[in-house]
Amino acid sequence: MILKRQLPATAESIHATNSSTTSVTRTGAGTVGQENLISGGTFNGPVFMGRDFSSIALGADGRTSSDVPGQPIHLLRDAIAFEVHPAIDIPRETDGMDLPLYVARSHDSELYAAVEQAAAGSSTAATLVGGSACGKTRACWEAVHQLPDGWRLWHPIQPTRPRALLDGIGSVQPRTVVWLNEAQHYLLTPGSDTGERVASGLRELLRDPDRAPVLILGTLWPEYWSTLTTPPGTGDPADPHAQARALITGTGIAVAGAFEGNDLDALTAAANADQRLQKALRNAQHGEITQYLAGVPALLERYRAASPGAKAVIHAAMDARRLGHAEGLPLPFLEEAAIGYLTDQQFDNVSENWLEESLSYLAAPTRGARGVLTRIRFRPGQTEPDPLRYRLADYLEQTGQDERRSLCPPQGFWNAALDHLVATDDLLALGEAAQNRWRLRVASALYTKAASVGQIQGLVAAAQLLDRMGEKGTAQQLLQQAAAAGHTGAMVRLAEGRIGAADHEEAERLYSAAAEAGNAAALVALSHIREAAGQFEEAERLAVQASQRGEHKALLGLARDRGRNPAFPVTEEERLVCLAGGKEVARLALRHLRAGDLAEAERLAAEAARLGSPGVLSRVAGVHRSVGNIKTAERLYRQAIESGAAGRADDGPYEELAKIREEAGDLEEAEHLYRVGAEKSVTSLLPFLREGIPSGVRTRIVENLRLSAEGTALLNMALMRERIGDGPAAERLHRLAGDRALAQLIMARDDAGDTDEAERLAVQSAAKGSPAPLRGLAKRRGKSGDTAAEKRLYQLAADAGDTRSQRELGRLLHDSGDNEGAKKALQFAVNAGDREARHILAHLYETTGDMHLAEDLARQAANEGDARLLARLARTRGRNDPRWQQLLRYGIEPDGTASAPWTS
Repeated sequence: MILKRQLPATAESIHATNSSTTSVTRTGAGTVGQENLISGGTFNGPVFMGRDFSSIALGADGRTSSDVPGQPIHLLRDAIAFEVHPAIDIPRETDGMDLPLYVARSHDSELYAAVEQAAAGSSTAATLVGGSACGKTRACWEAVHQLPDGWRLWHPIQPTRPRALLDGIGSVQPRTVVWLNEAQHYLLTPGSDTGERVASGLRELLRDPDRAPVLILGTLWPEYWSTLTTPPGTGDPADPHAQARALITGTGIAVAGAFEGNDLDALTAAANADQRLQKALRNAQHGEITQYLAGVPALLERYRAASPGAKAVIHAAMDARRLGHAEGLPLPFLEEAAIGYLTDQQFDNVSENWLEESLSYLAAPTRGARGVLTRIRFRPGQTEPDPLRYRLADYLEQTGQDERRSLCPPQGFWNAALDHLVATDDLLALGEAAQNRWRLRVASALYTKAASVGQIQGLVAAAQLLDRMGEKGTAQQLLQQAAAAGHTGAMVRLAEGRIGAADHEEAERLYSAAAEAGNAAALVALSHIREAAGQFEEAERLAVQASQRGEHKALLGLARDRGRNPAFPVTEEERLVCLAGGKEVARLALRHLRAGDLAEAERLAAEAARLGSPGVLSRVAGVHRSVGNIKTAERLYRQAIESGAAGRADDGPYEELAKIREEAGDLEEAEHLYRVGAEKSVTSLLPFLREGIPSGVRTRIVENLRLSAEGTALLNMALMRERIGDGPAAERLHRLAGDRALAQLIMARDDAGDTDEAERLAVQSAAKGSPAPLRGLAKRRGKSGDTAAEKRLYQLAADAGDTRSQRELGRLLHDSGDNEGAKKALQFAVNAGDREARHILAHLYETTGDMHLAEDLARQAANEGDARLLARLARTRGRNDPRWQQLLRYGIEPDGTASAPWTS
């Protein structure tokens, strides 16, 4: 995952509510003192916010005109209405509080920094990333209540979340929090570009100075974060989440799933004032306090003990959600789909009222929290959907993703989708899920239905599927229909085909139509066409438009071409690159750096710094240092610091400058630079501390930030002492810095030739749950040719639970001829969810003649949504077997059997 800065893994926010935030601290045995307090800061002591909300969400004076999205935050009372998990009840013992006391934890400091930045006038975004029921939404709820009066909270949900956001975003006013709880509902719309339009709208909102400040708060599970932030593979032209990735990358705040260490101590203190916390402390497993409070154990118990009919409904709901259906599940769909999960005997034994009985059982609250499957209710004035829709408890949704990952839903599920679903995004999402599982017939039917109810993207998806199957003519017809209906992506696809057929006039017409509608890819292509025709000003105008839509490659392509064209001045390439922004100038500097043109790289790095991308100065300085130009390197590192590069994870000029001073014997300045550099990276939060915070609280925040900075500085100072041979001082500083310094110390010992000590420390790290240093040492031994040590260290890391080491161990065993050992090691990795290991194992099975085992792995992968193995196997075996040829072209049925030939 590409998270922002991950603070020490601690735990999660607990629940409470009130219009004024209070701190609960222990003042003596069994006594509790309260003072006003912010909801944030790196709190390592018992800091809690207790709240006492009424059940009314808004007072009479809180109603607002419909043209201004959101509600005044200071009037909001009902946290549950904004999707904070209700907590377990302890009858007559909760003293009227809706939610338990809140315990601020590590992630709150980063979240608070974002809130303070918004309060200070700068638009910003933050995304809390963590598992279900770990407290993400509660943390956001606490944070927004620290905003000053005048701020509003907008939670777009009606008629659908993406539609509500797109309809209302143009009316968002300054000082608005855009509340994107479960942000995947807004940004992940498989088979449709709705999510990308949502993301682009939010990006535009963030950069609009006339509507600043706004604060976008979102929550995501880790798997959704990974999907949205992982770039497409090399050579893959499709980038379905480019806008979403640009929106959320760098905004992530990791939220741990369990209470540990200082957070657990703070929770224990808070439990004296809240009996629900006491009960959670007694009964929760593995520190999963927030999950227990949300009723998770009771949810799981109710799920496991459900009747066959009720469990079938749960499985249908689980599968629909994990395959991409929106949270509101239509009742007729659930009813028909559930029947497909029942065996013949189970179906014969269910009562006539089995559905009503099942829904009643599943809707029952669990320890006061929401039930397994509950009807979505709408407030007066909101349109009640027809048919009724139901919501699966999100922890069970996550359970379904984990436990049913390798299962493809039965035929009845897909039939129910075709019979009852009418929301185009749901149809497209399930169609894509079916296609990814090589259920091509089902996918085509779902795409076709989406097209029939007005979703043009359904035509495009069906066309792409048919083109892949070899049905070129039908695919072209569908693309033409989509293009005629205004789908710019279809226009671009058709234009690319006309270029291949040398029909440049028609290609240009299609590109022009798509470009006029704002399609960035069409703008890029048209820019190239205009450039080739000598229409240089028009080519540049189009390239600039494409760049404004996030596609810099048109400008960069023009820059590259004109740089090679003697008809243009030598400054032309740089001028166009500068139009693309500081990051592109930095890339150009790096290109010159790799080519050995150090002087030009330095000049361009200075220009990149002027445009806001100073990090490349450190790269150029590093090259100067490596060739002995120490004074120049020092000058550039200082220039990078002056340009603002300090404090960024990818720059490090303070550390490198400190090493130069260390080598010059100036240990005092080196230590100073290590300290200042570390502190700069953390105390960037300090300017956002709002005036009016009680002085004691401010002091505590500053102290903890400085302690964090001190830890980083101590790590670097320990390594410095290690380099100069002062082992005792290095050990002392290492102990002061804490376990996070261990990995660097291990590599430093290994660099110094003390391999036994390095390995001893690496084993110690693995015993504490961090096997990465062992894996790093194993990789080093492999590079040096010590295969025996490489294998031994990978085995130690694998024994400590490192999946990647299991995979590497399998590779080594295979290379040494131990195929049986390789298979066992790789199977361990596969069982742990390593997809790459599965591909390696399948290939190994093929080479050893275990074709049925290779096929089993391929089908398992297809059921999980990765059909690459099955397609590759079909291509290989289809050379001599018509049955595999048929499977390759027509796909498989939900039960895994090869599909008979079909037409769209």
